[in-house]
Amino acid sequence: MTLQTENIPTPPDARERLRAAALDQFTQRGYAATTIRELCQAAGVTKPVLYYYFKSKEGLYLDLMDGAYALFESTLAELTIYSGTPFQRIATFCEGVFDVGMSNLPLLRLIYSIYYGTPQGAPHYDLDQYFDRLLDVITALVREGIASNQITDGNLNDMTWAILSCLNTTLEEQLCHQQPRIDRSAMTRMLQLLFRGMAASHES
Repeated sequence: MTLQTENIPTPPDARERLRAAALDQFTQRGYAATTIRELCQAAGVTKPVLYYYFKSKEGLYLDLMDGAYALFESTLAELTIYSGTPFQRIATFCEGVFDVGMSNLPLLRLIYSIYYGTPQGAPHYDLDQYFDRLLDVITALVREGIASNQITDGNLNDMTWAILSCLNTTLEEQLCHQQPRIDRSAMTRMLQLLFRGMAASHES
């Protein structure tokens, strides 16, 4: 049976309320342990409203994942247009990714829990694409630095992974239950240490 919107008492912000409820419930309870009833109760809507917008719990989860990846891609697009030296662009990129992660910490926590945690029965979603895209962008920036003779002509993969490790470790530290031991400024300092070792020598 096709649900008609005019026959469903729908709060004007029902879609966003359901997304917010799903993010909270999936993060706190896990995907498998969260029921449609609990999602609707947390959002203050009826089951037909959820079915109308998302068809199912699986549909709501996939909508969250699609929204997260769209935000990620738009962030990458914005952060790769900055000018400056290769080192400035790499630092700006890492700081920007960190800032977006901190602005969406519950979503980041959900993605990490799904990726690294025990299977929760959630529909498959290619979470590896996040890491793959970060690798692609950082690799391209390092390669540009080598081509412009500002970064030493060393092992491209090693330099890329060292940079990504600084970013990823700092992000993961923010997800711990204790006070984070490293922050954005610490990440930037670690990157500067790497950059000093990566800088091309122009001695004659």
